[in-house]
Amino acid sequence: MSSKASKKFIMLELDVVASVDWTPEFGQKLKLMRGKVSRRALAQKVIDQYDYKVSQQYIQLLEHPEGNEKAPATVSFKLLRYLTEALDTDVYELFDSPQIFY
Repeated sequence: MSSKASKKFIMLELDVVASVDWTPEFGQKLKLMRGKVSRRALAQKVIDQYDYKVSQQYIQLLEHPEGNEKAPATVSFKLLRYLTEALDTDVYELFDSPQIFY
């Protein structure tokens, strides 16, 4: 790429994406998506519906990664899908990306 301002996009099936570089902006978006649902309730819903272990503390780290050395640099895409689905939305909304179907 010749310019830092330009972006390059490719299309991939969601099942082949393993992880996402996590940013504070994504954390804020997740927090907004969560709304009034407690972190504890969200974590329990992900555990119950998807048999994927996540804690309310980990969700807090995702929502507030800035300045916390324990915050993850990358996040499992599968977890992000489960979190957003548990919030009755889709993962593409977390990234403000269009949804494409074939």
